[in-house]
Amino acid sequence: WSPALGLFSDAGATTAYVAGTAVDSVWTRPTPSGVYPYTATVQSLPPPPSNPATPTAGGNGQALITFNVTNTNGYPVTFTSITSRCLNSGNMNARIFYKVTPIAGPPGAISAANGWIQFGAGASVSTANAVHTLLSGLSLSIPGGGTTYGIALEGLTAGNAANIAYTNGVGIVTYTDGGCTITTGGNVGYGGIAAPGAPTFNPRNFNGSISFVASIPSCTSPARTVVVTVKEPITIVTQTVNQTICTDKVATFSVVAAGSGPISYQWQVSTNGGTTYTNVSNGGVYSGATTATLTITAPPVSMSGYLYRVIITGAAPCAPVTSTGRLLTVNPLPVIVISASPHTSLFPGLVTTISSTVTPNPAANYTWLRNGVVVTGANTGTISVNVDGLGDYQLRVNDVNGCTNVSNIITIKDSVSGKCFIYPNPNSGIFQVRYYSVANNVLPRSLTVYDAKGDRVLTQYYTIGRPYDRMDVDMRKYGKGLYWVEIGDMNGSRITMCRIVIQ
Repeated sequence: WSPALGLFSDAGATTAYVAGTAVDSVWTRPTPSGVYPYTATVQSLPPPPSNPATPTAGGNGQALITFNVTNTNGYPVTFTSITSRCLNSGNMNARIFYKVTPIAGPPGAISAANGWIQFGAGASVSTANAVHTLLSGLSLSIPGGGTTYGIALEGLTAGNAANIAYTNGVGIVTYTDGGCTITTGGNVGYGGIAAPGAPTFNPRNFNGSISFVASIPSCTSPARTVVVTVKEPITIVTQTVNQTICTDKVATFSVVAAGSGPISYQWQVSTNGGTTYTNVSNGGVYSGATTATLTITAPPVSMSGYLYRVIITGAAPCAPVTSTGRLLTVNPLPVIVISASPHTSLFPGLVTTISSTVTPNPAANYTWLRNGVVVTGANTGTISVNVDGLGDYQLRVNDVNGCTNVSNIITIKDSVSGKCFIYPNPNSGIFQVRYYSVANNVLPRSLTVYDAKGDRVLTQYYTIGRPYDRMDVDMRKYGKGLYWVEIGDMNGSRITMCRIVIQ
């Protein structure tokens, strides 16, 4: 497996995989997210050794015994070791020979001249009537496909006594393991004197076992690439927060998510305190139901107390995550009612009061409007109005929840009169004169003052554009006394007269 970095030898990812180790399974936990290609090559293992074994009974002995071995596998095997039951205890020497043709009758002299080749020899210590390894580290290769070789095994004690135990046989018998066969007895198994002598006692059965190792080169596969794609689980970087708004405003619930995309969102609403949630769909007060920001436009007060959360889904196989449920509080707009008392029609000298009521929540501040323009300094729930303040009145209130609304409209208008109004009267010489004129009817006016003797002492001209527009007069230099004031029209004709006292 390559590269080894990020690979483990156990599912718990506690033991790092060692590069070059031949295993069929590894575990991986690469980080960070990304695409990680690993390559794997497969190398064949040789078949397990074949170990055909014969029964090991018998108490007779010979210096040498013969038998056949056959390789029926489709590949060559190597004859690597041999065990045999021994007749005596003590030091012994052993030799082994092979012939590339099978034994099928008296084998003749066990010599090179007769086609026999020695392929192993060695010393060991034997135990009487026990099986032990006579020779190991042998390297006789036997081709596959049913190839049969003749084998001659020789074993002598230190005093050259015969030490290979055998069993008297009758017919040919075979013993097979892993595609390799030992054939003994019958016209194959012969016993006799040491090589190069010719064994003539028959049938003699070999009692022992042989190890065969497959002689086959390993096969290596082309590298196979295994791609591990790691996705970053979705995490919520910024949770949404509770929202408090007025019923005419807009609430937004937003989250910031991180992780492997594409990322999708589904907002949900609970109307029962979080017991159950249902998906939100766009329409009505909702928009952005499948985005990172849910927008709620002008929700009714009945939605106050609803909870909102969002399910965020990233790239598979990472699991979706759900945000914390957050509360929507919707406050009502203030209901403002204004009324005027005791008058709604005024002439000079009359004053009326406009009062207000605000429900359901108390007002935090008041803004009075006259003809749509803010009345400076009027910041309580009432306002006093005289003839100079004629117009349409409305009250704008911002309540303790920050919600704003406007009241009904009260119209304070003029009261038509043909009288001449002077005030203050008496006065110290500074006063104002008022006479009715229709609103927006701009008229020139003359004002003439006569003393008690009938002499004219002052004439001034004014332009009148609203009901009871004021005409200011300063007569402090004329002294105290009784005076008459005459109001004239644009042609100089008298409209009315009134008296004034200067003290």
